[in-house]
Amino acid sequence: MKAQKGFTLIELMIVIAIIGILASVAIPQYKTYTTRAQTGPELVGAVRPLQLALAEYAAIEQKLPTSATELVQWSTGEVANCLGHVKNVAYTYSSATAGVITATTYGAGETADTACTGAGPTSEPEMQGKTLVIDVTVNTNGAVRFAVDATNSTVPAKFLPKIG
Repeated sequence: MKAQKGFTLIELMIVIAIIGILASVAIPQYKTYTTRAQTGPELVGAVRPLQLALAEYAAIEQKLPTSATELVQWSTGEVANCLGHVKNVAYTYSSATAGVITATTYGAGETADTACTGAGPTSEPEMQGKTLVIDVTVNTNGAVRFAVDATNSTVPAKFLPKIG
């Protein structure tokens, strides 16, 4: 009896089909991953100084400030902070125990201040001109909680950063 050498045509076709199925799943996931890796850290990095300033204020005062001007250790805006793909970060007072942080990315065609190298719209169209909304709450002891508001954010759900 002669020993079989190599693979049959059907075996090779099965292997190619399996590779095709895996690639059809992996490629879109990879695109999501790379977009998230490019934009997520910039959104989080732009919001962190304001989160820290709010947490410090709340720890001392046991309430949230009525406006961002009370946070003397924090300033907002592209010119002051060169926030990369994030155009602006703002704080809105709701009550002594609640507020909102809003981070807005550059839209297509918008230009950043010339002093900020690398700032401007991201190359990812899904993240251009989007808004990230973070709800801020403080308890009577001054402990602050931050939660991404997926309902009011225009950032696609798959790109929302984890902020806590």
